[in-house]
Amino acid sequence: MPSCLITLDDIREYRPVASLDAKRVDTYIIEAQENDLRPVLNDALYKALNDSFSTTIYQELFNGKAYTYNGASIDFPGIKPMLVYFALSRIVINNQINITSYGVVQKTVNESQPVDNAGIKMLVTELRSVAISYQNRLIDFLEKNTATYPLYNSLSKGNSNLTGLKFFRA
Repeated sequence: MPSCLITLDDIREYRPVASLDAKRVDTYIIEAQENDLRPVLNDALYKALNDSFSTTIYQELFNGKAYTYNGASIDFPGIKPMLVYFALSRIVINNQINITSYGVVQKTVNESQPVDNAGIKMLVTELRSVAISYQNRLIDFLEKNTATYPLYNSLSKGNSNLTGLKFFRA
């Protein structure tokens, strides 16, 4: 299993979340890396990012940087926020559901009330929309910096998972 590029603390930097089991969250981080990040980068660049994560060019790709393009200064936020929002959308959908030896169950607590499917759908849509916005900035950065990231290619362009996945049926 690949290692997580982000942590629960990274997610908390972007959105307040309650106490969660980090091991359980790691599953959704890996899913976001494999299913949301890998298709954008492509297999070769994704592997290079994981294998050489500590090198400067991959740290800048992950954490972001300011750069100049055609005389304009641009702030690139990096992969991290995109990955945070994709992982968080997966956590929202899946965290309340547990697979047990007695079947699939939904946990409830006395002091709270579960959000209905429409509310969850609305939140997931909003989280994925933010993730797609960051994804578009990542693609733009890679297209403008092909000399630095030669493993990125035109086959990686425009893989938006927002329209490709349906989490809820109407």
